[in-house]
Amino acid sequence: MASGNAAASRLVERVARICVRAQDPLDLLAEVAAAVRAQIPYAAAGWLLTDPDTLLMTGVYAENVSRTQHLQLIECELTEDDVNKFFDLAERGVAAASLSAATDGDLSRSIRWRRIYEPNGYGDEIRGVFRSGGATWGHVCLTRAGCEPWFSTAEVDVVARLCPHIGNGIRACLLLAPPTGRGDTAAPALVVLADDGSVDAVTPQATELLGALDDERLQRTIVLHQVAQRARALADGGHGPAAMARVQGASGNWLVVRGARLASDGDRPGRTALVMEPASRSDIAPLLLQLHDLTPREQEITALLLTGMPTAEIARRVWITTETLRGHVKSIFAKLAVNSRPELAALLSKEPQVHPP
Repeated sequence: MASGNAAASRLVERVARICVRAQDPLDLLAEVAAAVRAQIPYAAAGWLLTDPDTLLMTGVYAENVSRTQHLQLIECELTEDDVNKFFDLAERGVAAASLSAATDGDLSRSIRWRRIYEPNGYGDEIRGVFRSGGATWGHVCLTRAGCEPWFSTAEVDVVARLCPHIGNGIRACLLLAPPTGRGDTAAPALVVLADDGSVDAVTPQATELLGALDDERLQRTIVLHQVAQRARALADGGHGPAAMARVQGASGNWLVVRGARLASDGDRPGRTALVMEPASRSDIAPLLLQLHDLTPREQEITALLLTGMPTAEIARRVWITTETLRGHVKSIFAKLAVNSRPELAALLSKEPQVHPP
Protein backbone atom coordinates (compact mmCIF):
# COMPACT_ATOMS: atom_id res chain seq x y z
CA MET A 1 0.00 0.00 0.00
CA ALA A 2 1.26 3.49 -0.75
CA SER A 3 2.80 4.77 2.47
CA GLY A 4 1.56 7.58 4.65
CA ASN A 5 -1.67 9.15 5.71
CA ALA A 6 -1.61 11.47 2.70
CA ALA A 7 -1.91 8.56 0.25
CA ALA A 8 -4.71 7.02 2.29
CA SER A 9 -6.57 10.33 2.39
CA ARG A 10 -6.20 10.74 -1.37
CA LEU A 11 -7.69 7.27 -1.90
CA VAL A 12 -10.63 8.05 0.39
CA GLU A 13 -11.22 11.34 -1.45
CA ARG A 14 -11.07 9.61 -4.84
CA VAL A 15 -13.54 6.92 -3.81
CA ALA A 16 -15.83 9.57 -2.31
CA ARG A 17 -15.85 11.40 -5.67
CA ILE A 18 -16.67 8.18 -7.51
CA CYS A 19 -19.53 7.46 -5.12
CA VAL A 20 -21.32 10.79 -5.61
CA ARG A 21 -21.88 10.09 -9.31
CA ALA A 22 -25.15 8.28 -9.97
CA GLN A 23 -24.58 5.18 -12.10
CA ASP A 24 -25.32 1.48 -12.15
CA PRO A 25 -24.30 0.07 -8.74
CA LEU A 26 -22.13 -2.67 -10.28
CA ASP A 27 -20.36 -0.11 -12.47
CA LEU A 28 -19.74 1.95 -9.33
CA LEU A 29 -18.18 -1.06 -7.61
CA ALA A 30 -15.95 -1.74 -10.63
CA GLU A 31 -14.67 1.84 -10.59
CA VAL A 32 -14.09 1.73 -6.83
CA ALA A 33 -12.24 -1.58 -7.19
CA ALA A 34 -9.80 -0.09 -9.71
CA ALA A 35 -9.03 2.80 -7.37
CA VAL A 36 -8.55 0.57 -4.32
CA ARG A 37 -6.47 -2.06 -6.12
CA ALA A 38 -3.91 0.58 -7.11
CA GLN A 39 -3.07 1.27 -3.45
CA ILE A 40 -4.12 -1.88 -1.56
CA PRO A 41 -2.89 -4.83 -3.65
CA TYR A 42 -4.93 -8.03 -3.60
CA ALA A 43 -5.17 -11.22 -5.64
CA ALA A 44 -8.95 -11.71 -5.77
CA ALA A 45 -12.04 -9.84 -4.65
CA GLY A 46 -15.80 -9.86 -4.54
CA TRP A 47 -17.54 -6.47 -4.44
CA LEU A 48 -21.13 -7.29 -3.51
CA LEU A 49 -24.61 -5.76 -3.46
CA THR A 50 -27.09 -6.98 -0.84
CA ASP A 51 -30.75 -6.80 0.04
CA PRO A 52 -30.69 -4.63 3.19
CA ASP A 53 -33.43 -6.66 4.88
CA THR A 54 -32.12 -10.20 4.40
CA LEU A 55 -28.45 -9.32 3.65
CA LEU A 56 -28.49 -11.87 0.83
CA MET A 57 -26.23 -10.96 -2.08
CA THR A 58 -28.02 -9.59 -5.14
CA GLY A 59 -25.11 -8.67 -7.41
CA VAL A 60 -21.33 -9.04 -7.58
CA TYR A 61 -18.38 -7.45 -9.33
CA ALA A 62 -15.83 -10.26 -9.06
CA GLU A 63 -12.10 -10.23 -9.68
CA ASN A 64 -10.37 -13.59 -10.17
CA VAL A 65 -13.14 -15.56 -8.45
CA SER A 66 -14.42 -18.63 -10.26
CA ARG A 67 -18.03 -19.75 -10.31
CA THR A 68 -17.14 -22.78 -8.19
CA GLN A 69 -15.43 -20.60 -5.60
CA HIS A 70 -18.46 -18.29 -5.50
CA LEU A 71 -20.78 -21.21 -4.78
CA GLN A 72 -18.45 -22.61 -2.12
CA LEU A 73 -18.23 -19.23 -0.39
CA ILE A 74 -22.02 -18.81 -0.49
CA GLU A 75 -22.52 -22.20 1.14
CA CYS A 76 -19.90 -21.49 3.80
CA GLU A 77 -21.31 -18.04 4.56
CA LEU A 78 -24.86 -19.26 5.03
CA THR A 79 -24.30 -22.64 6.69
CA GLU A 80 -21.07 -22.56 8.74
CA ASP A 81 -20.12 -20.89 12.01
CA ASP A 82 -17.03 -19.00 10.85
CA VAL A 83 -15.16 -15.84 11.83
CA ASN A 84 -15.85 -12.42 10.27
CA LYS A 85 -19.06 -13.50 8.58
CA PHE A 86 -20.74 -10.60 6.79
CA PHE A 87 -23.89 -10.99 8.90
CA ASP A 88 -21.86 -10.75 12.10
CA LEU A 89 -19.82 -7.74 10.99
CA ALA A 90 -23.00 -5.90 10.02
CA GLU A 91 -24.71 -6.77 13.29
CA ARG A 92 -21.72 -5.64 15.34
CA GLY A 93 -21.33 -2.42 13.36
CA VAL A 94 -17.77 -3.32 12.27
CA ALA A 95 -16.88 -1.53 9.03
CA ALA A 96 -13.86 -3.70 8.15
CA ALA A 97 -11.77 -6.51 9.63
CA SER A 98 -9.00 -8.85 8.52
CA LEU A 99 -8.99 -12.62 8.82
CA SER A 100 -5.46 -12.65 10.27
CA ALA A 101 -6.49 -10.35 13.15
CA ALA A 102 -9.74 -12.25 13.81
CA THR A 103 -7.85 -15.57 14.07
CA ASP A 104 -4.89 -14.15 16.05
CA GLY A 105 -2.61 -15.08 13.18
CA ASP A 106 -3.84 -18.68 12.84
CA LEU A 107 -5.77 -18.63 9.55
CA SER A 108 -6.59 -22.33 9.92
CA ARG A 109 -9.17 -21.37 12.58
CA SER A 110 -11.36 -20.18 9.69
CA ILE A 111 -13.49 -22.81 7.96
CA ARG A 112 -13.53 -20.92 4.65
CA TRP A 113 -9.74 -20.57 4.73
CA ARG A 114 -9.27 -24.32 5.25
CA ARG A 115 -11.97 -25.32 2.77
CA ILE A 116 -11.60 -22.70 0.01
CA TYR A 117 -8.69 -20.30 0.42
CA GLU A 118 -5.83 -22.64 1.28
CA PRO A 119 -6.57 -25.18 -1.52
CA ASN A 120 -6.67 -22.32 -4.03
CA GLY A 121 -3.46 -20.69 -2.82
CA TYR A 122 -4.99 -17.73 -0.95
CA GLY A 123 -4.00 -16.29 2.40
CA ASP A 124 -5.32 -13.30 4.34
CA GLU A 125 -8.49 -11.36 3.57
CA ILE A 126 -10.18 -8.07 4.45
CA ARG A 127 -13.95 -7.97 4.71
CA GLY A 128 -15.87 -4.70 4.69
CA VAL A 129 -19.53 -3.73 5.13
CA PHE A 130 -21.14 -0.92 3.12
CA ARG A 131 -23.62 0.79 5.45
CA SER A 132 -25.65 3.94 4.92
CA GLY A 133 -28.75 5.27 6.62
CA GLY A 134 -28.67 2.50 9.21
CA ALA A 135 -28.88 -0.26 6.56
CA THR A 136 -26.34 -2.51 4.82
CA TRP A 137 -26.23 -2.14 1.01
CA GLY A 138 -23.24 -4.32 0.18
CA HIS A 139 -20.01 -6.01 1.23
CA VAL A 140 -16.47 -6.48 -0.02
CA CYS A 141 -13.97 -9.29 0.39
CA LEU A 142 -10.35 -8.67 -0.64
CA THR A 143 -8.03 -11.70 -0.62
CA ARG A 144 -4.27 -11.98 -0.96
CA ALA A 145 -2.23 -14.89 -2.25
CA GLY A 146 -0.81 -17.19 0.37
CA CYS A 147 2.75 -16.05 -0.42
CA GLU A 148 1.88 -12.35 0.07
CA PRO A 149 2.06 -10.38 3.34
CA TRP A 150 -1.05 -10.21 5.48
CA PHE A 151 -3.14 -7.06 5.39
CA SER A 152 -1.85 -4.44 7.79
CA THR A 153 -3.88 -2.59 10.40
CA ALA A 154 -3.43 0.59 8.35
CA GLU A 155 -4.92 -1.10 5.27
CA VAL A 156 -7.90 -2.37 7.27
CA ASP A 157 -8.43 1.15 8.61
CA VAL A 158 -8.44 2.60 5.09
CA VAL A 159 -11.03 0.07 3.92
CA ALA A 160 -13.14 0.96 6.97
CA ARG A 161 -12.96 4.63 5.95
CA LEU A 162 -14.03 3.76 2.40
CA CYS A 163 -17.04 1.63 3.35
CA PRO A 164 -19.48 4.44 4.36
CA HIS A 165 -18.77 6.29 1.10
CA ILE A 166 -19.46 3.14 -0.91
CA GLY A 167 -22.66 2.51 1.08
CA ASN A 168 -23.80 6.07 0.34
CA GLY A 169 -22.92 5.61 -3.32
CA ILE A 170 -24.89 2.38 -3.73
CA ARG A 171 -27.86 3.94 -1.97
CA ALA A 172 -27.68 7.03 -4.20
CA CYS A 173 -27.54 4.83 -7.31
CA LEU A 174 -30.70 3.01 -6.25
CA LEU A 175 -32.45 6.29 -5.49
CA LEU A 176 -31.44 8.23 -8.57
CA ALA A 177 -30.73 5.85 -11.45
CA PRO A 178 -33.74 5.68 -13.80
CA PRO A 179 -35.01 2.30 -15.08
CA THR A 180 -33.76 1.31 -18.50
CA GLY A 181 -37.08 -0.19 -19.59
CA ARG A 182 -39.99 -2.13 -18.20
CA GLY A 183 -39.44 -5.69 -19.32
CA ASP A 184 -42.24 -6.81 -16.96
CA THR A 185 -44.04 -10.07 -17.60
CA ALA A 186 -47.47 -11.09 -16.35
CA ALA A 187 -46.39 -14.63 -15.42
CA PRO A 188 -43.82 -15.29 -12.69
CA ALA A 189 -40.56 -16.86 -13.79
CA LEU A 190 -39.37 -20.18 -12.40
CA VAL A 191 -35.83 -21.52 -12.03
CA VAL A 192 -34.99 -24.88 -10.44
CA LEU A 193 -31.42 -25.22 -9.21
CA ALA A 194 -29.73 -28.47 -8.30
CA ASP A 195 -27.64 -28.45 -5.13
CA ASP A 196 -24.44 -28.25 -7.18
CA GLY A 197 -25.61 -24.90 -8.60
CA SER A 198 -26.56 -26.20 -12.05
CA VAL A 199 -29.86 -25.17 -13.65
CA ASP A 200 -32.27 -28.12 -13.63
CA ALA A 201 -35.23 -26.30 -15.21
CA VAL A 202 -36.09 -22.77 -16.26
CA THR A 203 -39.02 -20.92 -17.84
CA PRO A 204 -38.48 -18.40 -20.67
CA GLN A 205 -39.58 -15.51 -18.45
CA ALA A 206 -36.51 -15.98 -16.21
CA THR A 207 -34.10 -14.76 -18.87
CA GLU A 208 -36.46 -11.92 -19.72
CA LEU A 209 -36.53 -10.74 -16.12
CA LEU A 210 -32.98 -11.36 -14.91
CA GLY A 211 -30.87 -11.87 -18.03
CA ALA A 212 -28.72 -14.82 -19.09
CA LEU A 213 -28.49 -17.49 -16.39
CA ASP A 214 -25.25 -19.05 -17.70
CA ASP A 215 -23.04 -16.13 -16.59
CA GLU A 216 -19.90 -17.71 -15.17
CA ARG A 217 -19.16 -14.58 -13.11
CA LEU A 218 -22.64 -14.67 -11.50
CA GLN A 219 -22.70 -10.88 -11.80
CA ARG A 220 -26.47 -10.55 -11.58
CA THR A 221 -27.49 -14.17 -11.04
CA ILE A 222 -25.71 -14.60 -7.72
CA VAL A 223 -29.04 -13.73 -6.09
CA LEU A 224 -30.48 -17.07 -7.29
CA HIS A 225 -27.74 -19.07 -5.59
CA GLN A 226 -27.95 -16.97 -2.42
CA VAL A 227 -31.71 -17.46 -2.09
CA ALA A 228 -31.42 -21.16 -2.94
CA GLN A 229 -28.73 -21.70 -0.30
CA ARG A 230 -30.84 -19.84 2.26
CA ALA A 231 -33.83 -22.08 1.43
CA ARG A 232 -31.64 -25.19 1.83
CA ALA A 233 -30.32 -23.96 5.18
CA LEU A 234 -33.81 -23.22 6.50
CA ALA A 235 -35.12 -26.60 5.31
CA ASP A 236 -32.29 -28.29 7.20
CA GLY A 237 -33.36 -26.60 10.42
CA GLY A 238 -31.24 -23.47 10.19
CA HIS A 239 -32.24 -20.03 11.38
CA GLY A 240 -32.09 -16.58 9.81
CA PRO A 241 -33.93 -14.30 7.39
CA ALA A 242 -36.41 -15.65 4.86
CA ALA A 243 -35.26 -17.14 1.56
CA MET A 244 -36.14 -13.96 -0.30
CA ALA A 245 -34.33 -11.02 -1.86
CA ARG A 246 -35.19 -7.97 -3.93
CA VAL A 247 -33.00 -7.19 -6.91
CA GLN A 248 -32.97 -4.96 -9.96
CA GLY A 249 -33.63 -7.04 -13.05
CA ALA A 250 -32.33 -6.79 -16.59
CA SER A 251 -34.71 -3.89 -17.34
CA GLY A 252 -33.80 -1.91 -14.23
CA ASN A 253 -37.12 -2.61 -12.54
CA TRP A 254 -37.30 -4.37 -9.20
CA LEU A 255 -37.89 -8.11 -8.85
CA VAL A 256 -38.60 -10.33 -5.88
CA VAL A 257 -36.86 -13.72 -5.77
CA ARG A 258 -38.28 -16.34 -3.40
CA GLY A 259 -36.94 -19.82 -2.78
CA ALA A 260 -38.52 -23.10 -1.65
CA ARG A 261 -36.94 -26.51 -1.13
CA LEU A 262 -38.43 -29.26 -3.29
CA ALA A 263 -39.15 -32.71 -1.92
CA SER A 264 -36.50 -35.31 -2.73
CA ASP A 265 -37.24 -37.40 -5.78
CA GLY A 266 -35.67 -40.85 -5.58
CA ASP A 267 -31.99 -40.77 -6.54
CA ARG A 268 -32.12 -37.25 -8.02
CA PRO A 269 -29.93 -34.65 -6.30
CA GLY A 270 -31.63 -32.13 -4.04
CA ARG A 271 -33.30 -29.22 -5.82
CA THR A 272 -34.59 -25.77 -4.94
CA ALA A 273 -37.29 -23.84 -6.80
CA LEU A 274 -36.88 -20.09 -7.26
CA VAL A 275 -39.79 -17.89 -8.26
CA MET A 276 -39.08 -14.44 -9.72
CA GLU A 277 -41.76 -11.82 -10.27
CA PRO A 278 -41.95 -8.04 -10.70
CA ALA A 279 -42.03 -6.39 -7.29
CA SER A 280 -45.17 -4.68 -6.07
CA ARG A 281 -45.06 -1.46 -4.10
CA SER A 282 -45.60 -3.38 -0.89
CA ASP A 283 -42.51 -5.45 -1.72
CA ILE A 284 -40.44 -2.32 -2.25
CA ALA A 285 -41.96 -0.22 0.57
CA PRO A 286 -39.43 -1.33 3.25
CA LEU A 287 -36.59 -0.68 0.80
CA LEU A 288 -37.96 2.79 0.05
CA LEU A 289 -38.05 3.63 3.74
CA GLN A 290 -34.41 2.59 4.13
CA LEU A 291 -33.31 4.37 0.97
CA HIS A 292 -34.84 7.59 2.25
CA ASP A 293 -33.17 7.20 5.66
CA LEU A 294 -36.29 6.90 7.80
CA THR A 295 -35.40 6.19 11.41
CA PRO A 296 -36.78 3.04 13.09
CA ARG A 297 -39.35 5.22 14.91
CA GLU A 298 -40.35 6.89 11.62
CA GLN A 299 -40.74 3.47 9.98
CA GLU A 300 -42.94 2.36 12.87
CA ILE A 301 -45.12 5.48 12.56
CA THR A 302 -45.32 5.10 8.77
CA ALA A 303 -46.73 1.59 9.19
CA LEU A 304 -49.36 2.92 11.60
CA LEU A 305 -50.26 5.83 9.29
CA LEU A 306 -50.96 3.34 6.50
CA THR A 307 -53.53 1.57 8.69
CA GLY A 308 -55.69 4.72 8.79
CA MET A 309 -55.36 4.93 12.59
CA PRO A 310 -56.24 8.39 13.97
CA THR A 311 -53.36 10.62 14.98
CA ALA A 312 -54.23 10.64 18.68
CA GLU A 313 -54.36 6.84 18.76
CA ILE A 314 -50.99 6.56 17.01
CA ALA A 315 -49.49 8.91 19.59
CA ARG A 316 -50.82 6.75 22.40
CA ARG A 317 -49.64 3.57 20.71
CA VAL A 318 -46.02 4.76 20.46
CA TRP A 319 -46.06 6.63 23.80
CA ILE A 320 -45.39 10.15 22.51
CA THR A 321 -47.35 13.42 22.49
CA THR A 322 -49.41 14.42 19.47
CA GLU A 323 -47.06 17.39 18.98
CA THR A 324 -44.05 15.07 18.81
CA LEU A 325 -45.98 12.81 16.46
CA ARG A 326 -46.71 15.73 14.12
CA GLY A 327 -42.97 16.39 13.98
CA HIS A 328 -42.30 12.78 12.99
CA VAL A 329 -45.04 12.89 10.35
CA LYS A 330 -43.62 16.10 8.90
CA SER A 331 -40.19 14.48 8.66
CA ILE A 332 -41.64 11.34 7.04
CA PHE A 333 -43.55 13.35 4.44
CA ALA A 334 -40.46 15.44 3.65
CA LYS A 335 -38.18 12.41 3.23
CA LEU A 336 -40.67 10.59 0.98
CA ALA A 337 -41.71 13.75 -0.92
CA VAL A 338 -45.43 13.42 -0.15
CA ASN A 339 -47.86 15.91 1.39
CA SER A 340 -50.63 13.78 2.83
CA ARG A 341 -51.64 10.34 4.03
CA PRO A 342 -53.34 9.52 0.71
CA GLU A 343 -50.10 10.33 -1.14
CA LEU A 344 -48.16 8.20 1.35
CA ALA A 345 -50.58 5.31 0.83
CA ALA A 346 -50.32 5.69 -2.94
CA LEU A 347 -46.53 5.57 -2.76
CA LEU A 348 -46.39 2.48 -0.56
CA SER A 349 -49.55 0.61 -1.53
CA LYS A 350 -49.56 -2.84 -3.09
CA GLU A 351 -50.07 -1.97 -6.76
CA PRO A 352 -48.61 -1.35 -9.29
CA GLN A 353 -44.93 -2.23 -9.71
CA VAL A 354 -42.48 0.57 -9.04
CA HIS A 355 -38.88 1.56 -9.34
CA PRO A 356 -37.65 3.67 -6.39
CA PRO A 357 -37.93 7.34 -7.42
